[in-house]
Amino acid sequence: MKNAVVTGGTGFIGGRLVDHLLSNGYKAKCLARKTSNTSSLVSLGADIVTGDLGDLESLGRLPEGGDVLFHLAALVTDWGPRDEFFRYNVDATRTLLDASIEAGVKRFVHMSSSTVVWRSDFNDVHNLVDIDETHPYPTSYNDNYNASKAEAEKLVLAYNNKGIETVVVRPSNVWGAGDTVILPRMARAAVKGVLHPMGKGSGTVSPCHVDNLARALILCAEIEQAPGNIYFINDGITSTFIDFTKKQLDAAGIQWEPGFRIPYKVGYAAAAILEALYRAFGSKKPPVLTRMAVAVLAGSRSYSIAKAKDELGYEPDTDIDRGMREIREWVAKIGGIDALLEYAK
Repeated sequence: MKNAVVTGGTGFIGGRLVDHLLSNGYKAKCLARKTSNTSSLVSLGADIVTGDLGDLESLGRLPEGGDVLFHLAALVTDWGPRDEFFRYNVDATRTLLDASIEAGVKRFVHMSSSTVVWRSDFNDVHNLVDIDETHPYPTSYNDNYNASKAEAEKLVLAYNNKGIETVVVRPSNVWGAGDTVILPRMARAAVKGVLHPMGKGSGTVSPCHVDNLARALILCAEIEQAPGNIYFINDGITSTFIDFTKKQLDAAGIQWEPGFRIPYKVGYAAAAILEALYRAFGSKKPPVLTRMAVAVLAGSRSYSIAKAKDELGYEPDTDIDRGMREIREWVAKIGGIDALLEYAK
């Protein structure tokens, strides 16, 4: 039996990963804040260590007894000071790497994001078509999240074969039943009539079902060839952002039509002005629109999973139809649309 250590286990992706790990004969130990609801992890059979990414002492103890560490936790938002992003996403990762080496952990699987290769500005939004892992990082970023995640990736890869094996996973547009963050926010925006496409309205995405991602993360922990590599992970399909959003909202019981498009430069300029005003007033609350959000709504991105298929033997098992059925069943189970919208408050 292998011992897995997981950060971010109380989240949507982390909870599903822990479920898969325990089903595949692993033992799991999860980092969780004092205020987090750990009942589902405990019911699955996971052990809990109290702490968070800002508590370097708890991070230093966490890897003890582990064979593989899955680092999923991060500061994920499109608003906040640079120092905070780098403290949680880079410094915490370094602490975990050092502690993992000291504890004798064999492999460190780091979940990054496909967004680390994005770069959009006022004149142009990212247009990435079937790119692979050789695509370079942009020369600069205009958001602190991606800047910190790219730095964390480089750090993780630099540690490979220096007392530990390391792997980087880049999922894109993670979705599925149990998503209490992205889907509820989209649903609320759709219900309020403020969910509008930006740019040409033809932006593409490569969705990644949460179960496909969980399986890929475990492959990265087990396959001999994985260390030292970055892998894009998704469902192996490309869809327009509008079509995929419509399918998810329909599965949730919400009929949505995209309506009018907001020109990209108009959206970008409005977001830039809002960000400047919020910074000037020292607001910790994010603006209603950010440049990152505009890029999400307007940009195109699709990512090849050929490398993951060839080297990991990865095959996306959960398809769109099955995933949408599961969303429909989950929304009904939690109490319908109103219950889903409560998560967005």
